[in-house]
Amino acid sequence: MKREEKNALSRQRILDAAMEEFSGKGYEGASLNTVCSVKGISKGIIYHYFKDKNELYLLCVEECFREVTAYLQEHTASSDGPAGKRLQDYFNARLRFFADHPLCLGIFAEAVFNPPAGLKAGIAARKQDFDRLNISVLTKLLESEPLREGLTVSSIVEDFRMYMDIFNMRFQADVRDGRPMEELLKEHEERCHRQLDIMLYGVLGERNA
Repeated sequence: MKREEKNALSRQRILDAAMEEFSGKGYEGASLNTVCSVKGISKGIIYHYFKDKNELYLLCVEECFREVTAYLQEHTASSDGPAGKRLQDYFNARLRFFADHPLCLGIFAEAVFNPPAGLKAGIAARKQDFDRLNISVLTKLLESEPLREGLTVSSIVEDFRMYMDIFNMRFQADVRDGRPMEELLKEHEERCHRQLDIMLYGVLGERNA
């Protein structure tokens, strides 16, 4: 086996072990000593490829957001029909991804909703493509429909980003209460979908004749 291939396999083995550790315990609770003891990886090998715990964590974050962004791009590219249907397709795809990639769930949730204080800038840089995709999806939905007079696509997108900040604060509070992560994420996605649906169609139903 060539040295390049051996190095790639070693790095991937460490990354897989770190993904499991960070996903299950979060940044603060994760330990490189546990990665070493449980997976049989020497600490020297870890530090040969990675500077420290921070670098390894950020690589896991980068991998998670790369995977979810690529998945959403692939599985929503052909979505068509009314704006409401396309919106549902998008959020369904997000939930399917995390159901199929459980290790990404814990890392994604911490990175988005409760990022380690010293790593916020690094996390933000690694989730830029995901953020841009979300904005692009919403922008395309709004551009495909007539807007009420006085409203602009950019102002609606900005308002939704403000709502997301509030939802994220709610998510953090629910995490502290110890509720299951899968349940919390499903509830969060449903709340985001509902808010977008309200932005598109309002809250009042048609009166009976």
